[in-house]
Amino acid sequence: MSAGRSGPGWADGLERRVRWYIVLVLAVDTATPAVTSGLVRLGGGARPETLASRVTDNPRAHAEVLTPQILECLADAGHTPAELDAIVVGVGPGPFTGLRVGMVTAAAFGDALGIPVYGVCTLDAIAADVRRLDGDVDGGDLLVVTDARRREIYWARYKQDQRVEGPEVRKPAEVTPEPSVRVAGSAPHAALFDVPTVDVQTPSPAGLVAVAAEAIGSGATPDPLVPMYLRRPDAVETADRRALTRTTTDALRPEDADRCAELETILFPGDGPWSAAAFRSALASPNNHYVAARDADGRVLGYAGLARLGPAVFPESEVHTIGVDPAARRQGIGGALLANLLAAADRWGGPVFLEVRTDNDAAIALYRREGFEIVGTRKNYYQPSGADAYTMKRPDPREERQP
Repeated sequence: MSAGRSGPGWADGLERRVRWYIVLVLAVDTATPAVTSGLVRLGGGARPETLASRVTDNPRAHAEVLTPQILECLADAGHTPAELDAIVVGVGPGPFTGLRVGMVTAAAFGDALGIPVYGVCTLDAIAADVRRLDGDVDGGDLLVVTDARRREIYWARYKQDQRVEGPEVRKPAEVTPEPSVRVAGSAPHAALFDVPTVDVQTPSPAGLVAVAAEAIGSGATPDPLVPMYLRRPDAVETADRRALTRTTTDALRPEDADRCAELETILFPGDGPWSAAAFRSALASPNNHYVAARDADGRVLGYAGLARLGPAVFPESEVHTIGVDPAARRQGIGGALLANLLAAADRWGGPVFLEVRTDNDAAIALYRREGFEIVGTRKNYYQPSGADAYTMKRPDPREERQP
């Protein structure tokens, strides 16, 4: 995912506004069971000031609640989206489904408004809130923990306001705090440790902005938004995990079309591989959402595309394609690309459909893990190979929650 910006001069303009005026920053986080959003005033060397905020404690309503909360915060503070100067979003660690909602929403607002989007570690934001609670003085060592489900926690250690270890995902018994440490974060999990607790369970909008304040103030170009999933059951071997940390996901660009066409001929030689022209045509449509996974040098390792279909009152989406360079497999790239597409689909609303070869067991397993089910078979769907395809559907998550 990419942070939107209006051109090479946006950073200079933002820096001048921070130095001489007050800037308005939208802050969002969906890495915890709480859906957090707020409008924060930053500038003049003062600590971040929250103008409006909304927090809804519902781990199953991220997609439904976040955008209305953002609009309510803007209305409460008497501002419009066009007046925003920057966006800060928590990138986790957090559960798979909720985390992607906040990140895609932030990226979408940034792209639409042409403003930078800064990703921050959610645990860092909680630590920043503890520091603000202490009056901006060093309150000693700190352990921050949040719920990772499956009887595990996300955690990180802080010393003198610096993260010195983590974030990681572990079982609580595997994390041993020093006797002098305090613990903040999820109250039920903080209570598992025999040390003093601080009642800061989720990041506040001001805490999120505080982590990014220096970067915003300097006009620094944001790093690509990379989610911290950290789930051990979804992890790969150690060497591959190191490789994945060097992989970023952002928007697929027209200049990537030749590389994608090259991968298509390798991955789908008998199934009608797309040409470079086909990719450029798909990228030109405002109803399509295409992303790329890139290595440290910017080379495309994988690509994926989603199309928005149907009228606004009955929306649905279709996965056009997902492809990963064979040399880069087993690094979680396909799953990350699919997560990006599903986050966009959740924002649009409605069910998601796709076609997959009936003999592609690995892809079918990946789709099933994300809630897709086989709803039909299309004979001789792929040409010229004549291979059959399953049609798979992922229901609208909001419909699944209806009684």
